[in-house]
Amino acid sequence: MATLIKQANHYYLQFYDNSKTPNRKRVALKTTKKNIALKLKVRLEDEYALGNYDPWLEAVSFHEEEPPKITTVNEALQTFLSYKTKEDWRTHTAESNTYILNRFLDFIGNNLPLRDLTHDKINAFINRDSLAYESKKSYLKRLKTFVNWLNREELINLKVSTLKIYNRDDEQSEGINYLSPTEIDKIIQTISDQVTKDIKLGFQTKEKNSLWLIDLINWQRYSGMRIGETLNLRVEDINIDTWEIHIGSKTFSTKTKQKNVLPIKDVKPLIRIAQKYLKLRDDPSDRLFGRKDKSRTSKQFKKYLRIALPDRDEIKLHSLRHTCCIELLRAGVPIYTVQRWMRHKSIRTTQRYADLLNMDISEAIGRAFDNVE
Repeated sequence: MATLIKQANHYYLQFYDNSKTPNRKRVALKTTKKNIALKLKVRLEDEYALGNYDPWLEAVSFHEEEPPKITTVNEALQTFLSYKTKEDWRTHTAESNTYILNRFLDFIGNNLPLRDLTHDKINAFINRDSLAYESKKSYLKRLKTFVNWLNREELINLKVSTLKIYNRDDEQSEGINYLSPTEIDKIIQTISDQVTKDIKLGFQTKEKNSLWLIDLINWQRYSGMRIGETLNLRVEDINIDTWEIHIGSKTFSTKTKQKNVLPIKDVKPLIRIAQKYLKLRDDPSDRLFGRKDKSRTSKQFKKYLRIALPDRDEIKLHSLRHTCCIELLRAGVPIYTVQRWMRHKSIRTTQRYADLLNMDISEAIGRAFDNVE
């Protein structure tokens, strides 16, 4: 109904009505705080919808009180979590951030003044010996987001670049877990053998068993989709005329909150799997794989993984997304094409995978100069 605009560090609300002259009307909200601007936006839109306010005819007076002055890290943290949960984060993101940031608060103390928050205190929390390397990376990412917000709100002035993990020789980790083609074949064979055995013993039936996991594994391996995206994929999201997959809908929000299109018309394994499951669904809103419980699906996968590859317990369903990226790069697909297929926001993310393939550099350079005497 109205658009929130920021100009010269102040917020404005722009209304549009084609029947009015001019058809656009901008209203100064007289605030530099986004949280206040958003509340005013909701209030004025409601008044406009009810006919109680017309920006073309009348000025508006604001009696919006400034929020209480934030002086402690605790107050800042609760404000940050409340704002991000309402405006930006999905449920899972909100829960994980709340958990980590509250642990940080326990570490530094509930009453620490904002003026005493330093990079040393944050780094001390991140680099505790009790944390695994991957946990440190996760904590660092979330605390950087919090500090960036504090800086934007002009509550502190702290350089984010000073927040870092102290490298130790005994905890370096590539951070990317993936499977080789041989390992994937072993998992698939294990599922097939175990289901056959379970059917004979009466633990599973021919009509209801875990063989669908094989198709899910292959789908994840070739599509590179996130498991939440796959389980929320519905019949209506697949255009069988163009063989385009639409990721993100009114019932499911992607990680980036953007709708994406995955063209699969030349990816035969994905088309075969899609055709197989489309035949089993009657309603356009039906889920392609007929499952929605991410946790239960992950547990099923881990059950067979532990039988097939007992030494690879770090592998998760999400590792198949990593596997897709690695296999595409190893096959020589240009990195920018891989970035688009994987829907990485930044090429730097894709580059992390390419850096794992240093063993292929010599071969690639050799091919480039193959004809040189």
